[in-house]
Amino acid sequence: MPNIVADMPTNILPHLVAFLEVVDAGSFTAAARRSSTDKTVMSRRVKALEQALGVRLLNRTTRAIHVTPAGRRLVEEARDPVADVLAALTRTRGPERVDGTIRVASAQSLSHALLVPVLAQLQRTHPNLNVVLSAAETLVPLVQEGHELAIRVGQMPDSSLVSRKLATWRYVLVASPEWVAAHPEVRSPADLSEHWMLWGSKPRSQRWRFARGDDQLELGLERYPYIFDVSQLLVEGLRAGIGVTAMPPFCVSRELAEGSLVRLLPEWRMEHQYGIFGVTPHRAMLSGRVQVVLDAAKARAAELMPLWEELTG
Repeated sequence: MPNIVADMPTNILPHLVAFLEVVDAGSFTAAARRSSTDKTVMSRRVKALEQALGVRLLNRTTRAIHVTPAGRRLVEEARDPVADVLAALTRTRGPERVDGTIRVASAQSLSHALLVPVLAQLQRTHPNLNVVLSAAETLVPLVQEGHELAIRVGQMPDSSLVSRKLATWRYVLVASPEWVAAHPEVRSPADLSEHWMLWGSKPRSQRWRFARGDDQLELGLERYPYIFDVSQLLVEGLRAGIGVTAMPPFCVSRELAEGSLVRLLPEWRMEHQYGIFGVTPHRAMLSGRVQVVLDAAKARAAELMPLWEELTG
């Protein structure tokens, strides 16, 4: 049996890693951005790997790459072992050596409470780590935009992406103190049908569920006079006394603490429970920088969850 390893270049591992990164990222450009490597270098490494193996792994066009059958077999057989090797190397060299650039996407509404403190911590513990944070209300496509990690809120749809739950939360019903004083007739969530302010270009939920002891109440949202597509605008609308809404606690914890907003009908708990997830394009091949950001985000979420539970009852 021929000694395949002896016949290959001694630096075969970087070539194999480059190939796996290109496949996972979906393009040479995205893979180069993700790994902080020149696109030309990535291309040369993959070509050298093909020459060493004597097979074509990728078919390239001006717009896309297509993995060949041989390439798919190599991905299936090599991805997990290579990931294990890279993880072992990362553990061996120590967390203080985490460096490079990581592109992170997050919901804008969550970034202030969760990620800004995380970035401050990472700056102290990993000074050679650079983070590019994209914060938006809409979901950012990870692979197409070259992101290694996204922090997402809600319920994860079926997807080829891999999600790891970091925390859970439930909605809280809020309004301004002035609005509450002006509407003494409101004694139940059922009295709010004319006052809803919703978040999003279209309603995120057509029904709200409430519980008070053994009492259960489910409301259909037949009318919602105001819709905001940016969470901060909705918060400003609440502060101005326009109406009421249900919000994630991380969106309004500061306002509730300072008193510019109050929890409305606190005897009624909202029954909608959702998660915060760390989402990556793949399960294997997690770089050290992805892992440290994930770990720091999960630790920060664990700190915040007792406060969120207190706010939401």
